[in-house]
Amino acid sequence: MNFLFFLLQLLAISLPCIPSNVAERVYDTEGKELSSKHNYYILPAKRLSGGGLTTIPTGRLCLHFVLQEHNTTVLGPPPLWLTPLPWRRLTEQPIHLSSDIWIEFHDSESFCVMRLDWHLTDLSPRTLSGRRQLLAAGNQDGGRLFGVFRIEKHGADVMGYKLMACAKKEPCKDLGLYASKDKTWLAVSEEPLMVEFVRKTLY
Repeated sequence: MNFLFFLLQLLAISLPCIPSNVAERVYDTEGKELSSKHNYYILPAKRLSGGGLTTIPTGRLCLHFVLQEHNTTVLGPPPLWLTPLPWRRLTEQPIHLSSDIWIEFHDSESFCVMRLDWHLTDLSPRTLSGRRQLLAAGNQDGGRLFGVFRIEKHGADVMGYKLMACAKKEPCKDLGLYASKDKTWLAVSEEPLMVEFVRKTLY
């Protein structure tokens, strides 16, 4: 009996450890894992509630605000790159829930840089009513300015994912929509925008 107990202990030690907290991966609308290798459009998970995300100039060189297209058929002109952190050059990486990522618009037509990095800004357009912390893309001086984000679930029964902005030494904040005048801005919000990811098709 003691010999059998010894064998069971030895078997338990020799088996590879499988961590219980393995991060869950994020999936696109086709059921494929999100990857740093592909470009994506971000659309509202709730159908017929607006189009994809796009940018509008702030009037400060290469800095743009991020907002939602009103037309439900418009995916959003520039697709997005999602980059897991820590960044690894020339390595395809999956995107996990609750992990730090960079999000960038891939805009080959921009005269600034091809990738407009997402980050929060305290700037706001003159047409905006009220005080909101908006999401921006790009930088005033044409360089790169990275913000850290996460993709999360928002309850077991809620469709889609939510985006969170994670500033240094502060809790991550939900991103949602804020409608003002004729624009719908992406901003810090207590009511998160639930989204889905559509992989850009290569023609």
